[in-house]
Amino acid sequence: MENRAAFMRGRFGVMSHWLYNPVDTPVPQGELASQVDQWNRRVDAFDTQALADQLQSVGAGWFILTIGQNSGFYCAPNPVYDALVGYPLSKCAQRDLFADLARALKKRGIRAIAYLPSGAPCYDPQAMQRLEWTDGALRDTNGVMLRGAGHYRLEDLSLRLASFQRKWEQVITCWAQAWGDLCDGWWIDGVYYANAMYRFDQEPNFDSLARALRSGNPRAAICLNQGILRTDQITVQSVQEDYTAGELGAYLYVPFGRKKAEPALMDGRVADAQLHLLSFLGDQWGQGVSPRLPPALSVAWTQEVLAHHGAVTWDVPTGSDGKIAPAFLPVLKQMGELCAAPAGMI
Repeated sequence: MENRAAFMRGRFGVMSHWLYNPVDTPVPQGELASQVDQWNRRVDAFDTQALADQLQSVGAGWFILTIGQNSGFYCAPNPVYDALVGYPLSKCAQRDLFADLARALKKRGIRAIAYLPSGAPCYDPQAMQRLEWTDGALRDTNGVMLRGAGHYRLEDLSLRLASFQRKWEQVITCWAQAWGDLCDGWWIDGVYYANAMYRFDQEPNFDSLARALRSGNPRAAICLNQGILRTDQITVQSVQEDYTAGELGAYLYVPFGRKKAEPALMDGRVADAQLHLLSFLGDQWGQGVSPRLPPALSVAWTQEVLAHHGAVTWDVPTGSDGKIAPAFLPVLKQMGELCAAPAGMI
């Protein structure tokens, strides 16, 4: 298997949930024209050079940028999405923020990874309807996400949503081909219903999704997030995954040192994929004014994962100008210094 995620081995990166509205909050009400104008102004104000300088100063190996999430506002143009969703004004930014940031990062030897959900924006009813995404069918009457006996693995094949998947693959392909090798990888969120939507021999399936993601760069490393890790087991869902999504939420998980720890895990590998873990340094994804953990704790945990050739990404808050809040830079720099240590010294 091609090791597309080799650049992550024994290193750390940074992520930011830079979105139209904070994670898990409704979209503020307003006229479309005003919302679009506000969004374009925010995207235009994002200082890619300043953020790239910060990331270089702390020694980050990669940066994961949220292209968009539940609001339906995205930070890069996508004419395919616009045509499918049918708004008179595009909710995709005029500026291609991901491409601009990726160019700034590459000049500094830092990889650019795109974050995108596997479903349509659930706070945008028109987008869900036009894309044929029936998010309501994936939740109970109280809005709680449906789960099968195996955690997220729901078996209801009526939820396969093949028409949606084909449309979403077109949207992904548009971005992937526009970015080409500027996009070093993808962190795909919300792949909760693999048995109902993707685990099939016939397309659409994992293979067709991966083909869309790599249509601009065959070496793009991808992961497919199956939800917050709640069990003592790190897994991948498909042979197409190059690294583990590793979403931990607020807690820190140390998989090493167990009696039954696989030798591959001790060497930073999970089913031929790169071991990768993800948590947030602030109060929540993309939120907070200072680190929630003592620096010694977050650095020591990062050191333990890197020592076993794993990879760690820390999500940090970024301001309206795209820059990382100053309070987070010292601890990130300590993590970067771990990566700069000679072999055997981590």
